[in-house]
Amino acid sequence: MKLIRFLTVDSPSPELGVIVRDQAVSFAALQSRAGKVSPHLDNSRSYLSNLPGSEQVAKELLAWGEQHFDEFKPRERFPLEAVRLLEPIEVVALFDFGLTPRHLKNSGETIGKYEKDNPQTAPLLQAFAKAVMAPKAKPPAGQPEPLSYYKSNMNTIVGDDETIPWPAYTSRLDVEPELAVVYGNERQPVAGFCIFNDISARDIQATEFVGGFCLTKDMAKGNQLGPYLVTLDEVGDPYNLKVTVLVNGQVKYQGSTSEISHKAEDVFAWLGFIAPLKPGSVMGFGTIPDCTGCDHDDFIDPGVEIQITFERLGTLHCRFAEPQGKLLPSRWPIRETLKKYH
Repeated sequence: MKLIRFLTVDSPSPELGVIVRDQAVSFAALQSRAGKVSPHLDNSRSYLSNLPGSEQVAKELLAWGEQHFDEFKPRERFPLEAVRLLEPIEVVALFDFGLTPRHLKNSGETIGKYEKDNPQTAPLLQAFAKAVMAPKAKPPAGQPEPLSYYKSNMNTIVGDDETIPWPAYTSRLDVEPELAVVYGNERQPVAGFCIFNDISARDIQATEFVGGFCLTKDMAKGNQLGPYLVTLDEVGDPYNLKVTVLVNGQVKYQGSTSEISHKAEDVFAWLGFIAPLKPGSVMGFGTIPDCTGCDHDDFIDPGVEIQITFERLGTLHCRFAEPQGKLLPSRWPIRETLKKYH
């Protein structure tokens, strides 16, 4: 089942719904047609808090909708291109983990290439590389394995098909495709999975290894989630999915979720050890190796169309806007395609 939150030209507020035969149908329309009403489907907060019962009701309505699809009026079912897909749930917290070691190694090497002669950042990068590659100590008895993460800016979360403003302070804007898990509740911790695009400004990242990735990660519309929340029965093995990034319709990067080092249960255990998890918490596992500009030192230009596809999870669309005005001086050499913005 693919859960969605969406807006239509006539809807004053987001609607929770599901994909039926490749079209968006709200649970309100499904319940009205099927004559079966559940308050658990009023919004995503209620849906997540009432798992697994809410998922069962939703699947029953989906099955009814599949069988009676032709009974829906045009304003009760919408082609996906006619709606705006928001982030699939109302997010209460967004955590980003670094559970893909090869990406950390690849990106560290690229950043290190440009920072090796900088006395302020080079020692930080060297220490970071040693920490990433060093064997991890066994945690004390009764404590889950510690897993590093940072908290994301809740004001920057968006859904599918967004234009990402190009920040004036960077000349190396980068996509970061990640697998994300959505927490339901104690009865059903895994509500489902979606794509997470953790957009990053790479040429200033080294300066923020101490103090937090603020400019690097928290730009406007810098945390993209979607296009759907896919339930586990449709995902299959979430840790064995192909990942492809297309730029202007051409394959740019490819990878797999098979390089994620830990599973959702490990993430939940560590976060739950620190503080209780709330329904609607979202965790990114880490950037898929080989799927970013920083992995290859081959970055994406302004003005292009980007498609991030995860097998079974769908395709997340975005575009990098052309910079508005002149870009600020970059700490790295200016790429030829960006010279006109400087």
